[in-house]
Amino acid sequence: MKKLIPLALLAALQAITINSNAHEAHVHGSATVSLAQDGNRLTLEFDSPLDNLLGFEHAPRTDKQKQAAKALLDLMQKPDTLLKLNAEADCQLATVKVVAPVLQNTTAAKDEHANLHAEYEYACTKVAALKSLQLSLFDAFPAIHKVDAQVAGARGQTAATLTPKQRMLAW
Repeated sequence: MKKLIPLALLAALQAITINSNAHEAHVHGSATVSLAQDGNRLTLEFDSPLDNLLGFEHAPRTDKQKQAAKALLDLMQKPDTLLKLNAEADCQLATVKVVAPVLQNTTAAKDEHANLHAEYEYACTKVAALKSLQLSLFDAFPAIHKVDAQVAGARGQTAATLTPKQRMLAW
């Protein structure tokens, strides 16, 4: 048992390092989606440069930009309009966390590359039926040309690059 503890810590450290590096990536036209299943809980994370979502990455300056930023933050509170899990799994949204510091705290914002990070947690009553994610975010955000998607769950791990022509991640 004592030999397993360092191995478990090493695996956890690698996962944290990989995850933190994913959040640092900033490529216009690209976004990332990650899903992790643990029992009947599913965590879905979405990361994108703000330029893909708004056409700018600085704190909103004009009334039009302020309205667009508010509309984006409101839209991100409703992930089912952008990221649809297959209905058979009966997943219910439990928590939402959207972080975009340049939009949420304009006094601390700097005019540099800025991202939006959204994290959604679901409770799924039929987790065995959970098998796909359909992205409709390409319609809402035409500046996104590809999404690097990955899933880790009971059935193993899978990854794919999704595009406006290939919008479904299946596992």
